[in-house]
Amino acid sequence: MLVPGTNIGVSTITDGSFSLSGVPATATRLRFSFVGYQTVEQPITDAPLLVALPVQVFIDEEVVVTGLATSIKRSNLANSVATIGGRELVGQTRPVTLDAALQGKLAGAVISQTSGAPGGGISVQLRGPSSIIGNSEPLYIIDGVYANNEAYDNGRSSNAFNQAGTIGQQSGTTNRISDLNPDDIENVEVLKGSSAAAIYGARANAGVILITTKKGRAGQTRVSLRQDIGVTTILRKLGYENWTADKIAQVAGTVGLRGSGDVAAEQARLAEAQAAGRIYNYEDELFGNVGVLSNTNVNVSGGGERLRFFASAGRADEGAIQKKLGFVRNTARLNLSADLARNVDASFNTSYINSENKRGFNGNNNNNISVPWLLSFTPSYAELHPDAQGRYPDNPYISENPLALRDRAINKETTNRFLQSAAVNWYVLRGETSSLRLSGQGGVDFTLTNQELYLPEDLQSQKGLALPGASRYTKNQQTNYNLQGAAVYTRQVGAATFTTQAGVARISTSADLSFTQGQGTQPGLRNPQAATLQTLGQFFQSGIDIGYFVQQEVNFADRIIATAGLRADQSNRYADPNKPLYSPKASLAVNLANFDFWTYKEAVNLLKPRLAYGQTGGTIPYGAYYNATLPTAIGGALGTRSSQLLGFAGVRPERATELEAGLDAAFLNSKITLEASIYRKVVRDFLFPFALAGSTGVTQIIAYPVGDLRNQGLEIGLGFKAIDKPNFKYTEQTQSWLNRSEVTRLDVPVMAAGPGYDPYFGRNYLIEGQSPTRWFGTPLDPVTGLPTPYQESQPRHQVSFANTLTFFQNLELFFLIHVKEGGYNDVLTRQAYDIAGTTRNWSRPATAADGTTTTEGAARAFPATPDQGFLEDASYMKLREVSLYYTVPKAALGALGRGVERLRVGVSGNNLVLITPYRGGYDPEVSNFGITPVGGYQDLWNFPSARRMFFHLNFDF
Repeated sequence: MLVPGTNIGVSTITDGSFSLSGVPATATRLRFSFVGYQTVEQPITDAPLLVALPVQVFIDEEVVVTGLATSIKRSNLANSVATIGGRELVGQTRPVTLDAALQGKLAGAVISQTSGAPGGGISVQLRGPSSIIGNSEPLYIIDGVYANNEAYDNGRSSNAFNQAGTIGQQSGTTNRISDLNPDDIENVEVLKGSSAAAIYGARANAGVILITTKKGRAGQTRVSLRQDIGVTTILRKLGYENWTADKIAQVAGTVGLRGSGDVAAEQARLAEAQAAGRIYNYEDELFGNVGVLSNTNVNVSGGGERLRFFASAGRADEGAIQKKLGFVRNTARLNLSADLARNVDASFNTSYINSENKRGFNGNNNNNISVPWLLSFTPSYAELHPDAQGRYPDNPYISENPLALRDRAINKETTNRFLQSAAVNWYVLRGETSSLRLSGQGGVDFTLTNQELYLPEDLQSQKGLALPGASRYTKNQQTNYNLQGAAVYTRQVGAATFTTQAGVARISTSADLSFTQGQGTQPGLRNPQAATLQTLGQFFQSGIDIGYFVQQEVNFADRIIATAGLRADQSNRYADPNKPLYSPKASLAVNLANFDFWTYKEAVNLLKPRLAYGQTGGTIPYGAYYNATLPTAIGGALGTRSSQLLGFAGVRPERATELEAGLDAAFLNSKITLEASIYRKVVRDFLFPFALAGSTGVTQIIAYPVGDLRNQGLEIGLGFKAIDKPNFKYTEQTQSWLNRSEVTRLDVPVMAAGPGYDPYFGRNYLIEGQSPTRWFGTPLDPVTGLPTPYQESQPRHQVSFANTLTFFQNLELFFLIHVKEGGYNDVLTRQAYDIAGTTRNWSRPATAADGTTTTEGAARAFPATPDQGFLEDASYMKLREVSLYYTVPKAALGALGRGVERLRVGVSGNNLVLITPYRGGYDPEVSNFGITPVGGYQDLWNFPSARRMFFHLNFDF
C-alpha cells in the first residue's frame, strides 16, 4: 500500500490489515497493489477500508518465479519464461498426459512422441540438446518437490524379449510425468534456458518446468464436477495393396518371396483365399479398434480467512486403438493453506496416484515380438485367426502371429505414487520500508512401479527356442527428498526496492531397481521362479546434492530491474564431492514505457528490452568416476575382476552457459503483445565414452569431456486481442521458434553418436562444425573417410496458432494449429513393408538406380544412399486441438439453477487432422529411442498415433 506521489507506504500482514502513519495532510487517496492483481486506489476516510483487488488478466501483470523464494511481475521479467495456465492445458480438450498437453503451446521446445501407446510417452527438449549421452529432459518441480520423471526400462530390451540390444531403451516406456492429473494443475512455468534456470544449479542444464497445483480461496465452498466421454481411433493408416498372381511373381523376382518361397504355391494360396472370401485387412484388425475414453474429475474448494482447502479426485479410463490395451489412472489430492499466526502462514500439499498401463508390444525387435513389425510381413491372404478351440495358427511369412501376440502376450505397468510437500513463511519484520521473511520448504516423491512381461511358451516365436516362454517382473522403487530454507529481505530506498534472498537446499534421491526373469516357463504359469532358467538383478543408486544460493534484485520504480545471483552445488555424484560447482546469473530489464519521458502510453504501454546471462550444470552418468569390478568365479570360489570400462576421476558436470536478449512490447492497452528472444547456449566439456586401444586391456572411459556444443535460436510470441465487442470476441496467439546446433570443439576423432545402425541407414556423428543431430551416411569420403552429410533431424522452424472466438458471451470456439517445417526422420518401417511386398503402392512402376524398370516398392527397398530411402521429410501441420463450448446462462437452468452456479457443455478433439509429406510410418512426430538426446528421431515400427474426440459436461455448484 502506498500514498500516491510519495514514498510513504507499508505492507499488509497476512490477514490484510495494516497501520500507516506520517501521511501528509494533502493526501486524499491510497494506492493498493499486489503482484498478480490489478492496482486499486481508494479515498482516505475515517471509516475502515475494505479493499478488494481484482485479478489482473493482462499478460504483463502475470506472476513469474525468478528465484527459489521470490517471484516477479512478468512486465519486470528479464528472461523468456513461458507460463501456461490450467485452462490452456485442459480447458479445451483432454490430452493423454500433461506433457502431451504442452505440444504446440511452448515456444523453444521440441516435443516428440516416444510411443503412441496408451498412457503416452513424450520427450521434451528445450532449446536444443544439452548433452550427448546424458539427460536432455527438463527438471520437473511440482509444488516445490523435485519430481521423479524417469522412464523405467521394463526389460523389453533383454535378449529374452528383444535381441535388438539395450541401447536407447527401445522399450517404449512412459515417463512419470504422465502420472499427474492435468485437472489439478493451476499453471506451468517453463524456464527454458540457463539464464532463467541458473538458480536451480547443477540439475538445470536442460531447463526447468515448475508445476503449481490448484489452491483453495477464502469464501463460499465451491464444488466442480467434470465428465468427459469420448472415443479414440487411429490417426492415419499405412494401408496395403491387394495381391495378384502377377504381383507374387514380381515380388519373387525383385525383393524375394516370403512364405513358401515358391511362386506357384503362393499363387495357389492366394487363389484359395480369394475363392473362400478370406482376404483380410490386418491393419484394421490390429489397429482399427475404437477405444472408449472416460475422464471423471470432482474438486471441492473454499475455506475461511485462516484455513483454505482444495480437494480433488479423478479417474481416467482410456481404451486404445488396439484391443487388450488401455490406460487407467486414479488420483486424489488435498491442498491446504493456513494462516497459523498473525505473521506465519503455511501450505500443505498431498496427492496419491494409482495407474495401470497396458502397452502391448511394438517398436524395434529382432525377436519379432512387435505387432507393427509382424504386420508389415503379413500378406492379406494369410489365415491367422484362431480356430474353434481358440488355437492360433502359425504365421508362414514370419516367425510370429500378430493376432496371437496381441491377445496372449502381456506388457503391463502398475504405479503407486505419493507426492507430499509443505512450506511455511514467517514474516519476522514488516515495516513501512523494509520486511524480512524466513521460509522453509520440503517435499517427498515416492514412486513404486511394477512391470510385467510375459510370452506364453506355445507362441509361435517361442516354440522353436531351447527354453520357450519368457516371464519377467520388474520393480522400480524411487524416493526423492528435498529440503530448503531461505531468508528474503526487502528494503525500499527512495524509489528503489532491494530484495535479497539467501538460502540452502538439499536434494536426495534413492532408487532400488530389481527384476526376476525366467525363460522356459511352465504351461499356463507366469511365475518366472517356476521357469527353467532364472535371472535375477538388483541395482541400488543414491545421490545427495546440497546447494547454497544467494540472489539480489533491484527494482527502480518498475523502470529498471536488475538481478544477480549465484548458486554453489556439492554432490556425492562428483569425483570430489566437496568441490562446489558454481552457477552464476545476471539480468537487466528496462521498462521504457514506465519512464516519465515516455509520451506514447496510449499507443505503447510496454516496451522492455532485456538481457540475461546464466550458467547451469548437468548430471553425471552413474559410476562415471570410478572403476567398477565385476563378479567372477576363481577356482570354484567367488571373486571379482576388473571391468573393461574405466572411470575418470576428473569427471565434472557438463556446463551450459547461456546469453539471452529480448524485447517485450504491448500496444493499445495490451491489445497487441510481442515477446521476442534470441539466445546462445554453449555446453562446455560435454561427456562421451572415450574409446581406447585394445592393447590397453580396456575398451573405453565411461564418460570423458570431449568437446563443446552450441545451440542458437529465436523465439517469437505475438498476441492479438483483435475484436473485443460485447457479442463477439476474437483473440489469437502466434508462436514461432527455431534452434540450430553445432559441435564447436571436438578433442577426439570423428565418432558415431546416439543409437543407430550401419551408416547405410543413416546415423548421427560427432564432427566439429556440424550439428550432432544431423544425419550422415554412405558413401564415405575416399580421402577423409568421413561419412556424407545429409539432412538435419531437428526441425528448421516451428509455428503454432491458437485462436479463441466467443459469440454472445456464452459460445466459445477454440482451435490450435501446429506446424513443423523441416526435420528428417531415419525410417526403417517402410523398408520392412517394401521387402515383404505389402506397401500400399508397391506395384507402381518406377526406375531403379541402375536405370532398369522396376516397382516403387522394390526400388525403395534397397536404395543406394540413406537419403534415397531411409531419410524422410518429417514436416507436418496438425490440428492439435479444437473445441466448441456453450455456457448455459443461469437464468436458463430453471429449477436446476438453484444449486448450479454454472453448466458448461461442449465437444472437442485433439490430433484430429494431420497433413504431411511423410510416408515412412504412421506419424512424423516419432522418437523410437525415447528421451535419447541425440539419435532419437528414428521410426522403427512404432505404435500408431490416435485421434481423440470428446463430449464434455462441466458443473460448478
